[in-house]
Amino acid sequence: MVTKRKIVALGGGTGTFTLLTGLKVYENLDISAVVTMADDGGSNKVLRDEFGLLPTSGIRQAIIALSRDTSLLRQLFEYRFYQGTGISGMTFGNLFMAAVSDILGSQKKSIQETCKLLGVQGHILPVSYDNTSLVATYENGTEVLGEHYIDVSNPKVAKLRVVDLRSIPKIKIDNDAQSAILGADMIVIGPGDLYTNTIANLIVGGVTEAIEDSHAKVVFVMNLMNRLGETYAYKASDFLTDLSKYLSPNRLNYIVINNDLALSNSILKKYALEGSSPVIDDLGIIYHQASIVRAKLRDSHKPIRVKGDKLGRSMVRHDPKLLAKVIYGL
Repeated sequence: MVTKRKIVALGGGTGTFTLLTGLKVYENLDISAVVTMADDGGSNKVLRDEFGLLPTSGIRQAIIALSRDTSLLRQLFEYRFYQGTGISGMTFGNLFMAAVSDILGSQKKSIQETCKLLGVQGHILPVSYDNTSLVATYENGTEVLGEHYIDVSNPKVAKLRVVDLRSIPKIKIDNDAQSAILGADMIVIGPGDLYTNTIANLIVGGVTEAIEDSHAKVVFVMNLMNRLGETYAYKASDFLTDLSKYLSPNRLNYIVINNDLALSNSILKKYALEGSSPVIDDLGIIYHQASIVRAKLRDSHKPIRVKGDKLGRSMVRHDPKLLAKVIYGL
């Protein structure tokens, strides 16, 4: 029997969804997604405020990405309501998992049963089941509470650097997530919003310790674009400088970065209006002990806007197949 390579994707949101979608075609991989649970915007705010549940959007996206089911059931989990006032913007998948959590009396069991139902090939693991909120401190001393408010960028701090990210209250890594990281052959960090997805996981108690203690190769996938509120005007080296505050740069083995950002003027102008621009590659051939891996990674297809989605989504994304091919070859 062939031993499968154990890969852990550490992140959340669209970036992790993209990575998992590409990796799942490789049959000799044992994939685990360790997902941030700090999201408090959109439908996740409703789950937190009205149901007392931890956010499930990142979990739902990971489930869909690793699902082998191609039937109507998968389409239902992706479906987003766009009519009415009560559930407009909510996804069927989030509501379903909220209902199963209520029936079983456990959000953990709800995730496990949902994975079985959709034939997930892999493991979907919340980084923690503890409830918390993110607090970002900017270089002028301003503090912003809540993942959503960091993500949408307060005009007062939109172009300032984040100098510290912490969670209130402090939380600890879940045992299953810890075991996955400790037993991994490879840990892939990113792509995703640097603070609200990537570092949000690293500040959970026990996560960086597990990465340090693991014998896994550690890969950091560089974002394609920077954004207001988190990484305004950042170059690639700026991402790594900030990351090094939370994870030793000597623990990185590979840094994967896109070398094709030939974007149209219309797309560049749209992003410029949002205070965003492509991440400039100012790296050499090595960073501390990590090799720099450059490849064409951008998805040339424009993402389809989903009805009822009230949050802004990036038009420039990694290509699942191209990204997974590079990761698989490391």
